[in-house]
Amino acid sequence: MDGNPAPAEPLRGRRRFLIGVVTGAVVMAIAGLGASTLIKSPQQAAAEAAPPAPSLITATVERRVLQQAVVLRGTVEPDRALDVRPVPGEGRAVISRRTVRAGARVEAGTVLAEISGRPVIALKGVVPPYRDIHRGMKGSDVEQLQAALSGLGYRVTDRDGVFGAATERAIRMMYQARDYDPPVEQAEQPDPAAAAPSASPTTAASRPAYLPMSEVYYVRSLPARVSAVRAGLGAEVRDAILTLSVGDMVVRGSLAPADRELVETGMPVQILNETTGRTVTGEVTSIGELKPGAGAEAGHPITVGATKALPSNFAGEDVRLTVTAATTGQAVLVVPVSAIFSAADGSTQVLRVPEGDRRRPVTVRTGASAGGFVEVSGDGLAEGDRVAVGGIPDGTG
Repeated sequence: MDGNPAPAEPLRGRRRFLIGVVTGAVVMAIAGLGASTLIKSPQQAAAEAAPPAPSLITATVERRVLQQAVVLRGTVEPDRALDVRPVPGEGRAVISRRTVRAGARVEAGTVLAEISGRPVIALKGVVPPYRDIHRGMKGSDVEQLQAALSGLGYRVTDRDGVFGAATERAIRMMYQARDYDPPVEQAEQPDPAAAAPSASPTTAASRPAYLPMSEVYYVRSLPARVSAVRAGLGAEVRDAILTLSVGDMVVRGSLAPADRELVETGMPVQILNETTGRTVTGEVTSIGELKPGAGAEAGHPITVGATKALPSNFAGEDVRLTVTAATTGQAVLVVPVSAIFSAADGSTQVLRVPEGDRRRPVTVRTGASAGGFVEVSGDGLAEGDRVAVGGIPDGTG
């Protein structure tokens, strides 16, 4: 009788079969669970796709100063540009020494240029020189000269508009202070038959001084600044030799036609130099007629002057102008524009939300509006209250 145990191979096969069956069942269960999460009923899909229940959006009633602003661009430039064209003298006019450079400041008494060895002196005045002024002459040009000489610090005691000894003395001092010989009258040719043997010749120092019209240039407003030099050393003078920037710097821009009704002269302006980050206050000084242009180029020329003189580093800069077109002047009660609605009785109302989603209509009067807010006033509304905005839900609770 064989006492050995039966082979284990059939037993192991049965175990492998049972493990496979169990594993397959687990896999099928997991797959079924995943499929159940993907497959939805039509009712469930519709419910999930429906919009969320509407909620009430509110805003806080505030106090603030409302300002309506118009923003545009502008360029900083001189109030007026003046081309300097000296009155030609006798002979060839050549620049023999250039005495001012671009960017230089021109004061009363500055020698603008030397032409054929003689200076051209800047003086303050409005009447251009039209004649040489000699001793004994009278007129408004003499009076203008006397005022200019007095402005330089020279004492002139002659009667206004009369060229006398004091005016002549001041002319001499002006030239000598700039290292030039004063222009003097030409010596008269003596009559040999009438001259006494002891007579001494007339020297230049003893001859009367005068002012040639070719050696002075009157400028209405000083100081000024040299914005361009148009003729260099050795150039023959045929046209303008310099361009002066006269008066304070201003900002010039173009106002869009749609903004014209909002902006008037005298309105305050913030001038922002974006290069330096500096802001200067100013005001609108002029608005011109509509300048035709293509599309966005059409606009009204606008000039803005600074409250104080613009800093020198603003010259030539493209700046941002913010014009305060309207303001409430002081803080007022405001709500968002979207909180305002018209009631069935024609009144203007807001919905105050005292707590939760309860709404209480409040009749208000509206005022100025700017930046999406509107001024309101009315009984039952105070700073800090909440009001409904962005559409009025049904019912007022």
